[in-house]
Amino acid sequence: MQHRPKYHFLPEKNWMNDPNGPIFHDGVHHLFYQYNPTDWHWGNLHWGHATSRDLVHWDHQPIALYPAVDRGETNCYSGSSYIHDGKIELIYTSVGAGDRRQIDGSEQWVAVTDDGITWKQIPENPVLTLKDHGGKRLTQWRDPFIFEYKGKTYLLIAGISDGRRGAVHIYTGEDARHWTYLGEFFSNSTPTKIIECPNVAVFGDKLLFLYSVWNQREVRYHIGTMDDQYCFVSESSGRIDYGEFFASQISFDGQGRTYLWGWLREFPRSLIYTDGEWAGVQAIPRVISLNEKQELVIRRLPETDRLRRESESITLREFTGRHVFGMEGNTVEVVARVKTDAPFSIRVLATEDLKEYTDIIIDPREGTMEVPLRSSSLLEEVDHNLLKGRFCRSEDGVVEVDILLDCSVLEVFINDNGCISPRVYPALDGKCISFASDGVVQEAELTVYRMEL
Repeated sequence: MQHRPKYHFLPEKNWMNDPNGPIFHDGVHHLFYQYNPTDWHWGNLHWGHATSRDLVHWDHQPIALYPAVDRGETNCYSGSSYIHDGKIELIYTSVGAGDRRQIDGSEQWVAVTDDGITWKQIPENPVLTLKDHGGKRLTQWRDPFIFEYKGKTYLLIAGISDGRRGAVHIYTGEDARHWTYLGEFFSNSTPTKIIECPNVAVFGDKLLFLYSVWNQREVRYHIGTMDDQYCFVSESSGRIDYGEFFASQISFDGQGRTYLWGWLREFPRSLIYTDGEWAGVQAIPRVISLNEKQELVIRRLPETDRLRRESESITLREFTGRHVFGMEGNTVEVVARVKTDAPFSIRVLATEDLKEYTDIIIDPREGTMEVPLRSSSLLEEVDHNLLKGRFCRSEDGVVEVDILLDCSVLEVFINDNGCISPRVYPALDGKCISFASDGVVQEAELTVYRMEL
């Protein structure tokens, strides 16, 4: 069984979850992440660290942040980063035991560095506590995110308000040490929908606001503005990804790009042992923007082109049936441009006897995508649910598909607006790839690339 990805980022071993504080500084991309250095299961959370110049090739760095055990800290939860006096600083949720537990005792701490390798908690910590909210009772208060908007610095932190509703709270400050609570930036109608990992990207006068919903395991987005009471006003909304993409983060670079990061959850594997002591993968950063209609655009990272090796291309016209590619593999990219109203599918990880295979089924007329996982693995313990999502049709009716397959990882992009990222865990070694439709496909241009880091 080959489940450990080859060209997606993950630690050399052990557990990883949320991306934390990705930042571009002095020509280098820094990725921090939730990391357990002692086990391949969740717990004992530190901040791992990796660096890259192209977001594709990564260098592992020493652990960036350890819990300050001597100060009662047991876990360094998620947070964000920023530049202060020319150096990267971290702000994160600090958790301990007893009255410092995550439910109703978390604090927000800052860590600084002298060498860019190891970060240390400042003596002034905490920089924010649950008492700093004018008598409002907050629980599940975590995941600080700093952003700049119209010349001011703001901080978002998720937390349930008074036991009644999931919310994201907003603060302002001149530095990361002193914050003033402004109120609820966003809220939902029920405390059972626990909001996590709020992020904001600014596009002109518009804010792209993202958050993860723990209970529903999804990342939602809203496009809108902030009013004079510091409340978010939503104008449109949607879902970032219909698969295992979770705990989003935002970063920027010197080219004017905005990047979307996310953890590809390992829970569909049910954490059974397969091919090593590892768990958790980072999605390849996605390039995001708003188009002229103020709609969200999500694109595959162009630098992944550097991983392409040999390829096989085919053009099909007035096609019905199944075309099987001569090229096989479980680390490939499939790029397709399809003109049809009929449903079609791209099949990967198929064995010759079809005991296992994974279909990505696309319905252009309905604007839907599906990945049935029942046939993807003979392992009974892994997830076999049906994943379903949506995308917007293009004006010319062409469906553009880009699939990154990396062993147990699938990242599927459709028309730059729909994404679905299943995790699949075959028991066998199927590597066959094919394209099929029971209807008539007017034209389809497809290329399969072998990918190698």
